[in-house]
Amino acid sequence: MQVYILELQGTGEDEYAFECAGAFSTLALAEARLAEINADYADADDFAFTLEDNARIEEYKLDA
Repeated sequence: MQVYILELQGTGEDEYAFECAGAFSTLALAEARLAEINADYADADDFAFTLEDNARIEEYKLDA
């Protein structure tokens, strides 16, 4: 079984640290959550989380 962890940079006390924003069973669900989060920032002067920049989705195998 695989799990996908969505992490966002700068959401905690350390602006350079990545913080967990959710765990998902599919990559598509993780990407959809990232889109939802970015929609919340739509009015924030073009701020958005971008994969490979200030957002990442890590893949882990459970019980491997």
